[in-house]
Amino acid sequence: MKNRSREERMEFLRSLGLADLHRHFDGAVRPETLWGLSQKYYSAIPGLDFEEFRAKLTYNPKTDRTLLDYLDKFHIPLQYTQFYDNIQSLATEIAEDAYAEGIRTLELRINPVIHRRAGLTTRQVISAVRKGMRETIRAHPDFRAGIVAIAMRSHGGNMAKILLREVIGELDRFHNDLGVVGFDIAGPERPFPPVLFIEPFKLAETMGLRKTVHAGEDEGPARVWDAVEMLGPERLGHAVSAAEDPKLLKRIAADGIAIEVCLTSNVQTGAIPRIEDHPLPKFLDAGVRCALSTDNPTVSGTNLLQEYLLAIDAFGLSESDVRALARMATEASFVGREGRG
Repeated sequence: MKNRSREERMEFLRSLGLADLHRHFDGAVRPETLWGLSQKYYSAIPGLDFEEFRAKLTYNPKTDRTLLDYLDKFHIPLQYTQFYDNIQSLATEIAEDAYAEGIRTLELRINPVIHRRAGLTTRQVISAVRKGMRETIRAHPDFRAGIVAIAMRSHGGNMAKILLREVIGELDRFHNDLGVVGFDIAGPERPFPPVLFIEPFKLAETMGLRKTVHAGEDEGPARVWDAVEMLGPERLGHAVSAAEDPKLLKRIAADGIAIEVCLTSNVQTGAIPRIEDHPLPKFLDAGVRCALSTDNPTVSGTNLLQEYLLAIDAFGLSESDVRALARMATEASFVGREGRG
């Protein structure tokens, strides 16, 4: 790929029919749309112009150092994602943006509970996302999408089980277009170990949901081991620290677990110091399947094409390497596929 211009690389990447398996709803909304909502309803932070408003939504390398700094960017979007019509229109835009990037398989993650402060139910939140993304599916028959329901670690295991019971009517098998395909836990790792979520993940499996887990982003390989052995995931979100343990990498590869790799956000949350330090090459060398993903395009100021370009430049990927990465991501998707075993 080194002899190709940026434009040629972009054209090549778009031709692959990319898959983004790790994109958060509230981290992918358009700043312009949020600004419009702030002008229509109320200002989340009075006295800001648009550029100042945008800055509150995006990572700032001068002030942001940790995962908690990164997560702080979601407070403003949450003020406007409490209403059905807003959620639906934002989901439409997220799907449209993904399609324009060359993405043909999108899994959008959302924790419904944090969007219920104005009275919506969990099912209404998911329904709004479904209806929003449905517009892009209808407009582009080559586009596939699904929803991954997230339980927040800080809400505990019982709330995770309640959430699962609430989303059952929105599972993809009950709808002709798209629905909930997977289950995940997210949020600060340190105070909330995987052992707290054994029962919810067993329930998710019983319901036929595919399983992914945020792990190893802000904690060491021991927590990734716990996630793998206690929760039985098919994919891991980030899992950066897994590279510190060769035996763990062998286990991940042997189990066929895919890692959702988010280069830019891993630097921004402090999981790695530089893109060049990312363990992506180590994952691949160990035989681990990897899926390049965006995490939060708005917060991180990125998109999936940019993530691939970063990987190409940082690790000298060849055309065949890139094709293999794109294929691994599509094959690891939960959309339109039956669960293992």
